[in-house]
Amino acid sequence: MKNVLVVDDDPSIRALIRLYLESAGYGVVEAADGREAMALLDGQAVDLVILDIFMPEMDGLEVLQVLRGHSTACKVMAISGGSAKIGMDLLGHATIFGADLVLEKPFGEATLLGKVRSLIGPSAG
Repeated sequence: MKNVLVVDDDPSIRALIRLYLESAGYGVVEAADGREAMALLDGQAVDLVILDIFMPEMDGLEVLQVLRGHSTACKVMAISGGSAKIGMDLLGHATIFGADLVLEKPFGEATLLGKVRSLIGPSAG
C-alpha cells in the first residue's frame, strides 16, 4: 500500500482528503501543521506529502525547504486556496521550492486522485 501524509491545519480538509484517498486504497497519515509533519516524517517513510501552504507554526513553504534539503525521494503536492485572496501566486512559489505538483482549493475527488496517481501511481502498485 502506498502512504500519503496530509498536512493541513483545517481538520475538515484533512478528513475530506483522507476519505478520498482511503476510498482509493491509499494509506493516510495526518498532521495539523508543519512541525507535526516533520516529526511524523522522522519516524516513517511516505510516498507523497499533500501540503497546505497556509498553516500556523511552520508553513508549507518552510516544510518544502526542509524536505528538499534532506531528501527528494518523497513526492510533494502543494495545495492552497488563499493565494488569490492576497494577490500572490504561492503555489507558483511552491514549485520553485520543490513541489512536484500544485492543486488549488477547492478541488474534487477525481481531480485529487488523478494528481495523486500521476505522482505515485495507483494505491496497490
